[in-house]
Amino acid sequence: MPTVNFTVPAGATLGGIAKKFGVPLGVLIDTNGITDPNKIKVGQVLKIPASTTDAMDHPEVSNQRGEATPIPGDLKVNQTKFRLPLTLFKNEEQEKDLIVLHYTAGGSARSAFDTWVQAANQVATAYVVDLDGTIYELFDPRCWAFHLGLTGAAAAGHKHHRRSIGIEIVNAGVLKPAKTDPEQLNWWPNDFGTKFCKKSETARYVAKSFRRFDFHAAYPEVQLEQSCKLVRHLCERFNIPKTIPPADKLDAFDLGFATGFSGVISHQSFRSDKFDVGPAFDWSRLFNG
Repeated sequence: MPTVNFTVPAGATLGGIAKKFGVPLGVLIDTNGITDPNKIKVGQVLKIPASTTDAMDHPEVSNQRGEATPIPGDLKVNQTKFRLPLTLFKNEEQEKDLIVLHYTAGGSARSAFDTWVQAANQVATAYVVDLDGTIYELFDPRCWAFHLGLTGAAAAGHKHHRRSIGIEIVNAGVLKPAKTDPEQLNWWPNDFGTKFCKKSETARYVAKSFRRFDFHAAYPEVQLEQSCKLVRHLCERFNIPKTIPPADKLDAFDLGFATGFSGVISHQSFRSDKFDVGPAFDWSRLFNG
């Protein structure tokens, strides 16, 4: 593909350069082998592709303004690896007053991303936090996607999807003792036949009765730390109240309460059949750690 050289001036952003030359941001990133769109330098020489019709082969990695979402320097967010194409979320800006925490009931950010892409039904969250603490931004958090699974009156107008930012935290979820070995804890694949850990590995799970299950996969320290940093950043950016439900509502399904709440809440508050984020998540860390 023919290219021209462009020297990055002071104050320029990668999204702005892409817009200036009419080049899809994804193509510009691929052409220059850029791993972090927020870290281009003054004086850096970029190769600008000539006008091309192959943009459809490069899922657009910017928001509708052609700019990467601003991220503070102390928060590391990968905005390219698992970026959703525009057709897989609602590319519409909405006012935000709620953050909803989920867990994936899976083993990796990759598995969550692949599931959403294959389903192609605009079910996703704006962020996924992997086990090693890596944060992936899948789409601009000003936009929205279906992530609560609401029905009936609660689903009318998609109010709660629109007003909320969803964060998926990679976690195996609920655990059960193996049928043939009560000291072995398994997670759900193969009808809870997949090994997770031994009961002696107490750092890997939390023992607490919650919605018919007594054992829950733990969140690694680095993952918990990064999840809390992300929540604090989003609260500050969108002016979302830095508050969580009171103790008697934290683990409870209470749609009436959740409907009127602004702050940080979890999926289990919106649905009685959900377990995320469960009792293994340390809520005290969100605004105190």
